Amino acid sequence: MQKKRIRKLCLVILVVLIGMIGCGKKGGDSLREIPVSDQEETPEEEQQKDEAQADTDDKKEAEENTKEENLVVYVCGEVRKPGVVELPNGSRIYEAIEKAGGMTEKASASYLNQAEILKDGAKVYVPSSEEADALRETKEDGAGSQAGGQKEEGKVNLNEASREELMTLPGVGEAKADSILSYREENGGFDSIEEIMEISGIKEGVFEKMKDKITV
Repeated sequence: MQKKRIRKLCLVILVVLIGMIGCGKKGGDSLREIPVSDQEETPEEEQQKDEAQADTDDKKEAEENTKEENLVVYVCGEVRKPGVVELPNGSRIYEAIEKAGGMTEKASASYLNQAEILKDGAKVYVPSSEEADALRETKEDGAGSQAGGQKEEGKVNLNEASREELMTLPGVGEAKADSILSYREENGGFDSIEEIMEISGIKEGVFEKMKDKITV
C-alpha cells in the first residue's frame, strides 16, 4: 500500500510538472506575439519632422500667394486662340493678346491701347479693321452731335439742336420740334431763350419747365 501511494504521488507530481512546462511554452509564445510599442522619437527626429511640416506649409502658402497675384481675363475677337487666360497681376493688354496666340490678319492693331493695364475679370475684344473703322465713325458722330446741340453743360442749343434733341425738352413733341426748326430757318435763329415762346403751343407754363435746359 505504501508503494502504491508513492507511485500515485510521483505520477501526480509528473503531471503537474508536464503541465507547468506546457504553460511555460504557451506563455512564451504569447509573449513573443505581443507587439513591442514604438520607441519614443529622439530630439533629432522630432526636429526633422517639424522641418518637413514647415516646408509643406511654406509650399501651400506660396501656392496661395501665387493665385492671389495672378489675374484672369477673357480674350476674344480677332485673336488666334480666343479664350480665358491667366496672367501675373499688373499685366497689360498686349500680353493677354500674346497669350491668346496673337492677332489675326484681319485684326486692327491700332484700335486698342495695348499698353493699358489689365484688371481681373476683364474682357479684351480685338476688333477687325472694318469693325474698328465703324466704331471710330460712331464715336465721331456722337461727339459731333454733343458739340453741336448740347454745348453748355448738357443744355439744348435752340440754334443748333437736331429734331431728336429738341424732343428731349419738356412739352416738346414731334410737331413742336418741327415748328422750332421751321422758325429757326425762317428767322435765322433765336436771339434769346425767351423767343421760343413765339412757337405755337409754347407759353409761359411750358417755358418755365424748359428754361433751365435750353440755351442759344
